[in-house]
Amino acid sequence: MTSALRALTAEPWAIRPDYLHFMASLASLDRDGRADRRSAEGEDWFRLDLAAAAGPTAQRLEGARYAMLTREGVAIIPVVGPIFPRANLMTEMSGTGTSAAMLARDLALARDSVDVGAVLLMVDSPGGSPTGINALADQIYAMRGRKRVLAHVTGTCASAAYWLASAAGELAVEKTGIVGSIGVVAAVPKQVEPDASGTLSIEIVSSSAPNKRPDPQTDEGAAEIRSLLDSIEAQFIADVARGRKTTAARVQNDFGRGGVKVGTDAVAAGMADRVQTYERSLVELTRTASAERRARAARA
Repeated sequence: MTSALRALTAEPWAIRPDYLHFMASLASLDRDGRADRRSAEGEDWFRLDLAAAAGPTAQRLEGARYAMLTREGVAIIPVVGPIFPRANLMTEMSGTGTSAAMLARDLALARDSVDVGAVLLMVDSPGGSPTGINALADQIYAMRGRKRVLAHVTGTCASAAYWLASAAGELAVEKTGIVGSIGVVAAVPKQVEPDASGTLSIEIVSSSAPNKRPDPQTDEGAAEIRSLLDSIEAQFIADVARGRKTTAARVQNDFGRGGVKVGTDAVAAGMADRVQTYERSLVELTRTASAERRARAARA
């Protein structure tokens, strides 16, 4: 296991497990300047894609990192790539990672702007760190009472990304859109042979803190790790149940049991509201935003 992957798997993740290896490969990129160029190029392409999705008349929402505002008043906020609590090496090197802190700021700006009549969350993410996701889901859920919020899944909406999208007032998915992966995973490394330098690291834990370094190869150690994951998962399930207006039991039994569902199957299970194109979602919100603008004008 590389040092990059070891660092990434040292904490719980609400993400598709296969994506951890991709992120580790990014972290292992050389430091001779090519990584910086890849980062800049990735962000440039992402901004071009976002501008194309928002339309030729859209402008950056004032003060936002990525949110775009259409002429009619729809704020388009991307939730794309792996999600991290804040901007870091991964968000900068991938060019498309999502910082939860910046996403929270963009959402607050859209919520408070008189120019925004509706919010479209454009989602294509494998998930990410669960740190702060509960608070961000609360923020999205609270926006329901103030503005229409629709999450549209253009590709994948897994784990932490689904945690957030399920908090929106509506969830639309493309025919081949993937949603779900509800659960939390941790890969706990344990060195059993010397590393490449011939060194074998041995950790000795103080007497009263055996759970500081639980051994995943023992029943007791695995149970301790699973207890942590179950606690995070319980909040995940509770938030999804609230957002989807259902019960925790139904989320546990019918929402994939850690797996994913596609398009119409996701709708049939109650994980999404309808299958439709991104263009249709944007048209719906454009009508809502236009109506809000006319209502404001009538009140003025």
